[in-house]
Amino acid sequence: MALSFDLRTWVDNVRERGLLREVRGADWNLEVGCLTDMNAKAKRYTLLFDEIRGYPPGYRILTGALLDASRVGLSLGFKQVGRDMELVKVLKERIEFASRHADQYSPLVKESGPLFENVRRGEDVDVLSFPVPKWFDLDGGRYIGTADAVITRDPDTDWVNVGTYRVMVHDERTLGILIEGPRHGRLHLQKWFERGKECPIAISFGHHPSLSIFAGIEVPQGVSEYNFLGAVVGERFPVVEGPITGLPLPATGEIVVEGHVVNELRREGPFGEYMGYYSGGATMSPIIRVEAVYFRDQPIMLGTTAGRPPYDYSYFRCPVRAALVWDALEKAGIPNVRGVWCHEAGYSRAFTVVSLKQSYGGHARQAGYVAAQARPGALGGRYVVVVDDDIDPSNLNEVIWAMCSRSDPATTLDIIRDTVGTHIDPMVQHEEGKDIREYTSSRAIVVAVRPYGRMLRGDFPPVVEPKEETKREVMRKWGDVLGA
Repeated sequence: MALSFDLRTWVDNVRERGLLREVRGADWNLEVGCLTDMNAKAKRYTLLFDEIRGYPPGYRILTGALLDASRVGLSLGFKQVGRDMELVKVLKERIEFASRHADQYSPLVKESGPLFENVRRGEDVDVLSFPVPKWFDLDGGRYIGTADAVITRDPDTDWVNVGTYRVMVHDERTLGILIEGPRHGRLHLQKWFERGKECPIAISFGHHPSLSIFAGIEVPQGVSEYNFLGAVVGERFPVVEGPITGLPLPATGEIVVEGHVVNELRREGPFGEYMGYYSGGATMSPIIRVEAVYFRDQPIMLGTTAGRPPYDYSYFRCPVRAALVWDALEKAGIPNVRGVWCHEAGYSRAFTVVSLKQSYGGHARQAGYVAAQARPGALGGRYVVVVDDDIDPSNLNEVIWAMCSRSDPATTLDIIRDTVGTHIDPMVQHEEGKDIREYTSSRAIVVAVRPYGRMLRGDFPPVVEPKEETKREVMRKWGDVLGA
């Protein structure tokens, strides 16, 4: 069945699954953010806000789009996936395919689309005509871009990047954008600025969640997220050409702006980020001059919030990043990887677990270093734990048990110093005049596997557990006791 790439069809499907809750009358000032955060820590519904205070009915906000494996799978057109590692394995297969065939899935250019039902240009532009939230008390302003898709083009190669970067409202026609140093969008900005030109930009603030999945994750440099997504789902993403910038805009988008990034800095932030802190503070960031806004009738703004994990967007990056790390390990020649999981408690970046079947001495340590330094696992990383193949990497109890029983802090804990960092890390010290690209941090590799030599000799103590045949027989006789 074809994926429609239409947010409204996606909402209907989530409603049919009993996972949608409609919220009427919430205030854009703090209430939308508070409800979104509390929901992510409780029942984890998808929330559709309407009749937002001060705005007409039909101007809506959607949060909680990707809170579990079911909704991530739905967004990518996968058949029902019940467990985290099942989703990772399907994603890994599709990502491997996309790595080889993304060039065959360039976006499908349409003459027009629902996006252009309403057009505002020049003096008629007013981004505050949409219910832009102030998510939390300490935010430096109202943030329209939290689950956005920021579209830029490399002036040298025509490579189109689609990234998720935070966007704050300065006024009705001016936005502020923060893009960290290693991000592809920043590479594009720098190239335009070095030519003494403004950077053409388009930003979608409402679109099918599949675009957010890959806009918010590390797709290979030089490959457009439109292409990569198309290859993962097996269908080309429909776009329309932006009348001002010529950039490809989501044809079924709900709200999209076009304009230019101006090499003029203005105070942006603070804003709570993925590590769960207001650690980045306020920064001097480029501004966007909005020249046009396009939107559907009764538009839906896609939004999300960070916070103390789990939060609204902490889940979906876990299986996607895990699949990308797994793919990177295999491309680096690491054999017999049995699973990878990036834990929500580590905001998908700071606590990565690799499970493998050891094949030689040093195998586990080798895998740990690659996982820590490969691009999908590098930025914002902290700990990589390598475990044996009898450990489920997504099961935190099993992982901690392996760390406590199969590692020796004196010999199985390695530190990588002065590697790629981020200014939003709460542990870094900010200094006046320090460039956003300068920040570094360290990584810990925890080798929590049975010593390879002892495995070869068979003298590592066996695990205390019943045999599989005994478990099967017990389940046959007394499965009802265990709720089977």
